Order: sequence, then structure tokens, then C-alpha cells
Amino acid sequence: MLTCEVNYSYKNKGGEEVCGDTIKIKRDVDKTVVSLSDGLGSGVKASILSTLTATMATTMVFNRVPIEEVFSSILSTLPVCKERGISYATLSTFLIDHEQKKCFVVEYEFPVILFFRGEKPLEMKKNKRTIKGKDLFISEMPLEEGDAIFAMTDGVSQAGMGSSRYPFGLGIENIRIEIKNLLEKKVRHADIVNYLINLAKRLDKGTRGDDALAAVLKIRKENTVTIMVGPPEDRSKDRYVVEKLLASPGKKVVCGGTTGQIVERFISGRIDIDLNSISENSPPLGYLRGIDLVTEGIITLTQVFRYLEGQETKIGYGSKSLISMLMEADIVNFIVGRAINPAHQNPLFTHDISLKFRIINDIARILEKMGKIVKIEYY
Repeated sequence: MLTCEVNYSYKNKGGEEVCGDTIKIKRDVDKTVVSLSDGLGSGVKASILSTLTATMATTMVFNRVPIEEVFSSILSTLPVCKERGISYATLSTFLIDHEQKKCFVVEYEFPVILFFRGEKPLEMKKNKRTIKGKDLFISEMPLEEGDAIFAMTDGVSQAGMGSSRYPFGLGIENIRIEIKNLLEKKVRHADIVNYLINLAKRLDKGTRGDDALAAVLKIRKENTVTIMVGPPEDRSKDRYVVEKLLASPGKKVVCGGTTGQIVERFISGRIDIDLNSISENSPPLGYLRGIDLVTEGIITLTQVFRYLEGQETKIGYGSKSLISMLMEADIVNFIVGRAINPAHQNPLFTHDISLKFRIINDIARILEKMGKIVKIEYY
């Protein structure tokens, strides 16, 4: 199945502590919804208005509320500038349907949305719809692996306004050319949005400029990691759990010595220990046919948690390898055995809660904050 990877970068207007532009992202296995909003003006007030707008749009579209109702609610909520007669926030919302391989886009006074198929820019056919006297533009595009949608606020398109080089600002066409050239040079999508924001900073040098936000929605194959940790409480379920691990899509990880022995038994293979991976920070890695990573259990998971929390940077090879897989994953599945090793129990908790369970749930919480989909099954 396809999925949507979102990368973004932003800058504050000179002299402001917060950015007045906002992006909100919500996803599950079937879909991703992304909203960008530019609050009128800058600073805290603009940030509050753009956050409200993007949050409402993302939440309602994610829950399949009809577009008319979504924007009627937003337009009724947003105040209107009496002097200029315009709303206090612009908005673009994207619904990426992973299963149907389609993208639905709704724009309200949003300046820049560019669709690329590989390195080639494509035009998006826009249909106008009027709701509460305001014009919305709605697009629907079929998606392919490698497609990318770039969206950015006018802090990018108007960067450098008033300068001799760009008297009317950088402009959409120049942005399109920049992106096309970078894609042809195989620059990573995440680096492209960083480049565009840094370009806006350079063009605005010597002025206060404006808030700027650039984002890219990259369509690619879904990355899944399945991690088996600990033996099942009921030994009769050993085979079932191992078969579940082996049948899972994507990369497969085994954490723990006893867990590795169980997998060995049903896979008819032997774990080879990599003695070169031994360090003062962690036990060595193992290699087993059909498994992408074999590590020690509780020490490795504890280091992963502490690294993700920013508590620790010196970690072992196993932890580094697992973290790398987790960062690349869209979906993380934990298969957790309930059999408790007495050596791992935490005396601060009741006897039936192991340190292992606590750490896995803490790691899951952090990954979910990063926008990843996490599932935990206990056996």
C-alpha cells in the first residue's frame, strides 16, 4: 500500500517569537490528512488563528465530515478583517487516500500548491465551489509512487519583495523552477523544503520579511517494522507468534535472548553472534535467516527509549540499528510476550507489570507523537 510522508520547514517573521503559519497532520493506516494555514499578520495572534483553522480542518476532514460542513464551520468561526474584508487565515487541506491512491485538495485563498510526478510538474485541475460567499478550489488527483505535492505560504512566494532581483517577490514560477532543478539533481524532498525556507531567509535579509512555511507530501510505499519481544505467556502459542512475525510485511526484528531461541526453533536456523558489535554500551547483534535484526532485549529497548527521550546519546549497535528502522517506519507493530522474567521486574509496580511492558508503551507513545502508527499485541 502507498503512504504519505510529510516533511516541512518554517521561519518566523523577524522579531517574532512564534510562527504565524501552522501545519497539522493526522494519519491512520488508510489515510493522511494535512492542513496548512497562514494567519493574517504575524506573531501570537496569527499563530492562534492559523492553529485553530488548521486543527479544525484536519480533524473534521480526517473524520470524513463533508467539505461543505467543514468550511462552513471554519468560515463561521474565523473573524473577518474589517479594514481589508478578508478572513484572518488562509487554508489548504490535503486528504491522501492510501488505498484508493487518490489525493483530494481544498484551497481557500492559499498561494502555492505544486504537484510533481517524479521530476515533472503537472497541472492540478481546480473546480470552484462557493460556500458562505467564499470561493474554494477543490482538486482530485490520482497518485503514483514517487509523486510529491509542495505547498507553501506567501512568506516563500513573496520573499525578497521590493528587492532589485525580485521586486514582486520570488513568485510561483521561480519556485517551480527551483523545485524542478533540485528534483532533477536527486535532492531529498525534506532537503528541498529546508532549502526553500533558507532561500526565503536570504531574500528577506535586512528586512523583517514574513512568516514562511513550506511542506512536501511525498507518496511512497509504506514502511512497516514488526518487533517480537519476549516469549508468550502460554508456550503453546510459540509457533503461532513466530509465524505471525514471519508473515508480517516489511522488516522483522527479534529482541531478547529467549525470544531469539524460540524463533530459532521454528525457523530451523541458528543465530550467529557478531562479536565485532560488542561494546561497553550493549550486548552484540545476532544474525538469523529471515530476520532483519536480532538484538538483546531489555537493555536495548531501554537505550532506545532513553535516546528517543533525549536522555542518552551513547548507545550500542543494536539500539542504533533499531532506532534507524523505527525512524524509517510508518507502521510499527510490537508482538509482546507476557511471560515475565523476574530479573526485569520493577519493585515500584505490582508483581504482574514488568519493566519491559512499561518501556514498550513509553516507546510507542513517543513514536505516535512523531506521527507513526503503532500497534501492540500481547500474547
